[in-house]
Amino acid sequence: MTKFKTNKNKKAKAFTVNGVAALIIAAILALVFIACPNNAGGNSGNSGGETPTPSEATYEFVEISEVTITGKEVDPLTLPGTDAWWKGVFIKDRKVKLSPYKLGKTEVTYELWHEVLTWAESNGYTFANKGKEGSHGTVGAAPTGAKKEPVTEVSWRDCIVWCNAYTQMQAEGKADTECVYRKKDDHTVVLKDATATADCDAAYADMSKKGFRLPTEAEWEYAARWQGSDKTNAVQYGEVWLTKLNSASGAKKPIGFSGLALPAGGTWETLRDELTRVAVYDEWWNGSDWVSQPTAVTKTAAVKSKAANAIGLYDMSGNVWEWCFDRNNNDPASNDAAYEQGGIVTDPQGAASGSSRVGRGGSWDYDANICTVGIRGDRSPGYSSGDLGFRLACRP
Repeated sequence: MTKFKTNKNKKAKAFTVNGVAALIIAAILALVFIACPNNAGGNSGNSGGETPTPSEATYEFVEISEVTITGKEVDPLTLPGTDAWWKGVFIKDRKVKLSPYKLGKTEVTYELWHEVLTWAESNGYTFANKGKEGSHGTVGAAPTGAKKEPVTEVSWRDCIVWCNAYTQMQAEGKADTECVYRKKDDHTVVLKDATATADCDAAYADMSKKGFRLPTEAEWEYAARWQGSDKTNAVQYGEVWLTKLNSASGAKKPIGFSGLALPAGGTWETLRDELTRVAVYDEWWNGSDWVSQPTAVTKTAAVKSKAANAIGLYDMSGNVWEWCFDRNNNDPASNDAAYEQGGIVTDPQGAASGSSRVGRGGSWDYDANICTVGIRGDRSPGYSSGDLGFRLACRP
């Protein structure tokens, strides 16, 4: 197993890197609160269900317009490594269309997680993990002053079941008709038990529903990299400019790492400072070694503690790894035939098979190079960690 550079005394890391189980809107868009009314696009038309209503712990979304991204070749010498997992999903000759969607402005906080968990456990839902307040909270405990930190210690299975619970909790009449995650062999059965491992691992995502869900990997990466017409530290993919793969989400400069050619007039310190502006991470590259930041990072931070990216999302790099729906494959195009429509890969959901699910973004417990927007991680769907959480997506 190939490991990324990390502090030797650190605990085991949350994510492996894809491949060798190595470690690891076209307009700017209005922010909207928790409700995800009106199905828009995807695999079918409006499902006609009820609109969720806000909870006490509000959650905001950014609405993202339909887009087609034309992949392109990336010079591996500009990345921290030459392996495929550094290159994201918009690879050379891959043409991906994403239907309109909404993505959470922040990672799901422990405050919101616990509110929904409490309701869910009294309404027929079961979880394998009760979640933790940030990296250093107590599993399943009532929220404290750190309640705005992201929930951690939740598995992929817990997250999809929680998404269904949140959808049902917010629906008028508490109906589960808009829940996205369903049993593979019977789409009328809503998944409500994260300990039912076989059913969860084979989950069917009904994208005609407007309930809460995990983002697909392509949705996550597009939102992390979107810059509209801003060419600063960006590369053009079709009609849109996306942040370079060697940078953090929202950063205007690359991340420092061994082998990087410093930008003209730049220093390792200026690269560090730019990353620190947008991301919660561990060590930085000073030109000869990985070293602690002037104020060492030892835990998660409250969501929105750093600057937002161009589309208005926070912590897309660092703080906690974020689960995506997709099964992992080292080749992100491995199952594209299942989603092709007229030669365009439309709303892909990952590999056809596999035992692991994708995570993106890096975390507080990883070094700077793992904050790059292209890096792809993966873990077993039953895995949980103190630097692993999620954010929500839904149809507009």
